[in-house]
Amino acid sequence: MSAIHPLWAALPRDAPELQKQAHKVMLQALRDNRAQLPEVLFDPSSASGARVMEAAMGSTLNPKLPAEWRVAALEMLQARMAQVDPSTPRRRFSIPANQQSAVSATVGNEIEALQQFERALEHGLLDPSMQAFWTPAGERPQKAGHEEPGRAPSTEAGKPVDEAGQALTHLGLLIALLVTRLGQGSLALLAHAVQALDEKPWVAGAWAWVDLRLSESGRGVLQRRRLFMDPTTLVAWIHAREIAHLLPKPREGTKPGQRLGFYRKLAQQSFKQLVKVIEARGSRVRLDSLDALCKAQIQRLRVNSMPLLATYAEGEFSSSSLEIGTWLRLVGHHAPEGAAPAQLLQPEDAGSDDPLPADEASLHGIDQKEESSAAEQFLEGDHQQDGVIADLRAALSAPRAAWEQELNGLIDKLTAQGEAQDTARLVVSWLRHLACGRKNKNKMLSAGSVRNYRGLLANRLLENLPSSLQGIDEDELLDAYLEVVMSRRSVQQTGRIMNALASFDGYVRGAHLPDLPRVVLPGLEGGAYAISSRILIEEEFARGIARIGDGTIAFPEERLADHTRAFWVLAFRLGLRRKEILGLEVRDIDVHLLRIRRNAVRGLKTANAARTLPLFALNAREQAIVQRLVAGRELKEFVFFGSDPPTDKMLESHPVIGKINDLLERVTGDRRLHPHNLRHSAATLTLFGALSPDLQLGEHPYLMPWMKAAMKHSAPIESAISGALHRRSGRGSAIATLMGHGSELTTYEHYVHCLDLLLFLHCWHGRYDQGPRHYKGRLGTPRHEATQLLVLLGYSTATRIEMKDPAALVRRIGLRYPMSVVLLESRATSPPGPVPGAAAPAMPTRFSLKRLCELPGAENLEGYPRQQAELDAVAGLLQHLLPMDPARQPLLKSVITRWVQAKMLNYDWAAMTADEARAWVAEVRQLSSNLRPEAVHVYREKHTGRKIKVKVPCPGHVASYRSAIGRYWVRLADTISRPDTREHKTEQRRSRLQSSISWVLQILAKGLAEDQADRTA
Repeated sequence: MSAIHPLWAALPRDAPELQKQAHKVMLQALRDNRAQLPEVLFDPSSASGARVMEAAMGSTLNPKLPAEWRVAALEMLQARMAQVDPSTPRRRFSIPANQQSAVSATVGNEIEALQQFERALEHGLLDPSMQAFWTPAGERPQKAGHEEPGRAPSTEAGKPVDEAGQALTHLGLLIALLVTRLGQGSLALLAHAVQALDEKPWVAGAWAWVDLRLSESGRGVLQRRRLFMDPTTLVAWIHAREIAHLLPKPREGTKPGQRLGFYRKLAQQSFKQLVKVIEARGSRVRLDSLDALCKAQIQRLRVNSMPLLATYAEGEFSSSSLEIGTWLRLVGHHAPEGAAPAQLLQPEDAGSDDPLPADEASLHGIDQKEESSAAEQFLEGDHQQDGVIADLRAALSAPRAAWEQELNGLIDKLTAQGEAQDTARLVVSWLRHLACGRKNKNKMLSAGSVRNYRGLLANRLLENLPSSLQGIDEDELLDAYLEVVMSRRSVQQTGRIMNALASFDGYVRGAHLPDLPRVVLPGLEGGAYAISSRILIEEEFARGIARIGDGTIAFPEERLADHTRAFWVLAFRLGLRRKEILGLEVRDIDVHLLRIRRNAVRGLKTANAARTLPLFALNAREQAIVQRLVAGRELKEFVFFGSDPPTDKMLESHPVIGKINDLLERVTGDRRLHPHNLRHSAATLTLFGALSPDLQLGEHPYLMPWMKAAMKHSAPIESAISGALHRRSGRGSAIATLMGHGSELTTYEHYVHCLDLLLFLHCWHGRYDQGPRHYKGRLGTPRHEATQLLVLLGYSTATRIEMKDPAALVRRIGLRYPMSVVLLESRATSPPGPVPGAAAPAMPTRFSLKRLCELPGAENLEGYPRQQAELDAVAGLLQHLLPMDPARQPLLKSVITRWVQAKMLNYDWAAMTADEARAWVAEVRQLSSNLRPEAVHVYREKHTGRKIKVKVPCPGHVASYRSAIGRYWVRLADTISRPDTREHKTEQRRSRLQSSISWVLQILAKGLAEDQADRTA
């Protein structure tokens, strides 16, 4: 070690913060150049100082690095290399202006070449001699009015077109449109698009899309990318799909990675074929490869959008799109029956309920070479000079024969320190298991592999996991594991960290904490990591607040209702974790700020989780909801529990969690949502609202009401967080700070599900209105959108087509190709069946359930609803009784009053004659077709006098009430369908909820009478 000490010497403990940051940057720069300069890691004396400095200057050109960090890191490396190699050149470092952003030095040439390609592509599309070439023969319209007749595709020489060549050209056109029009700059994504060419695009209003499942080796995350398409690209996809059978296919049995490589090459080949066709028309193309086209488009995105979208479009990080059911709910459509192809299912949708294996997972992807472990040892968190990381480094630097003794001593030391070192003890125990007990193929792990695991994972676990895993819930453990994964040094390192993390998780679960919460990671269940990409929107959030106070949800005490409101606000607005909310103390909440910090009952996952959030950014009503929890209470009290500190079990089982789950289902109709999805909602909507103004989306024709609401409500929070970041000199992005993440990539990859939307909306801003107003400040000239689309549709370019109404235009295309797209039905025009627990329409305030329950004497009547099922039955009946034209109120009063007057004492039935029952049922049918009357014919047998009860088979029809003998017992039944598997002695269905239905009819009669008296007065 003495030979490399001058280069790898640690900093003193009291070194300035700038020096510490520079030291990290220097180590990272050396690691980035490990492949080109391996000797710098293992024998620096043989490395050339000039080569090392040249490589380091190139690898530190990172736009996220503050300039002073970069300069300090290069100066530090220069001084240390001068001790190793005296010939190291001496120079002063500065940051040239053109190197302070991610835009390349040749960006002007690339954008110019991209614009030249777009003009050449348009020229090729609009060339009269080639227009018939772009439409498959079977899809050209017949001659009618201003439409031109179809004709067989031909070349200038009159020779028939090669079908395989035409198919390749059509695929190349689709690829070119995906890049130039939609901003897709990832070759991997384009390969997946080609692979999914058999898929029918889904069309819902103005939206058209295809869902792709991306899973690249080493990423460890199953990413769903929704590929949105504008009308022109939609038609190009349809045409390419219809002749896709002419394209080459990979051989059967080809491995997934090789299959993806095949489609990548096919995409590149098709683009070259397109360029060949364009150049045959006399246009010169400067971007003659798909790689060059993608790079040019990414550079244009970096210039006219923002680095985040450009990096996402380039495929440098994963961010899963919204789950398909959630997306359809947000756009107001539902899928047709049976239309749920396998590629649309989330891993969590098709997840297994099998228990996790207790044994640790197999170890894959670990480089067995000793020299790799040296790199990990030096560069993966080893800048710390004390603590468990330093102790582990020292223990494993000893001869291997002494490892067990050294690690046992460290474990004893950590055990003596108690619960505060539980996680550290588990990490050291796991490393001892790897070093002294674990075998791969009956062989002990090599020393290099063990050291590799120490640098690759142990340091990350110690920095990112809470001090103890005992009592940790699923959300906290998943977040902690994500922090570990996202501390990666490169995308390629993800798979190795995931495999190592699976080994650690299996070891802890099997040997120490068998009740460790269930999480899904590769190696545990053999699948990709599942992302819960479900959210709710502003309208549903507001509906939830209203539902808590309208009396339709049962709360045993008002305090629980206050807790539910506050939890709902804090989770949705500020993205707080479940235990962060439940562990709040009164002292954490003041008039303007909310502090998340460690306390006696709840630790924090990482140092980044400790944060101060702006309560002042919430609106006045939401601030009042939070402040009501702490008004008049002692500072040391726990907000959700009181003066006595809650246990872990109490934190897990607080009744507010059940109420939140119930509320999520009621406002969305989706029973799969859980409280953690409120955190996903906060991240997604806040980022969408924060970036939309910068992307100039305010007048976009695709903007939906929920998107505009996100832009409005996220602005105060994002502004408050960004302002704090500016004052603190910045730490990651504002959204990552809000979420308590150390890495903004954790937020983008696992919590934000709107980047696909933002990319599409940005690339298609104002394309339907070709006036100069919508092109202000944008690169490139307006395209001839309508003309290009008409050519692809096979119409004459003189045909008029509505371009300013995207929904009408996309639907017209869908109707033109009914067998090639999936047209979805609008919920507004064809609503699906009722969802139990879903929100009811708003009721007149004077007859709301809450007000009816507050009427004098209401609580003393039999059947007063207290349980949730009783409230649901009453609310369901009110839903069909009350939202009606005021002119029909006399009819409502007649139905209720006649039934109440005929109600039998101690029975939930009203006894009427046949004529009375017939008239009452007729009024019920006239009132609402959704009401369900029930009836029993009751009479005495003529000879024996025995009472006979016969169920009326069709109680909703007046013809069922004919017999003048006896009486008819009638009532209104529960409008919510509920399973009833109990055995009945009679044919009549019994309901536990009928007394509450009788109660609401009686109290409504009282309310109507009071309302009539008020009107008369």
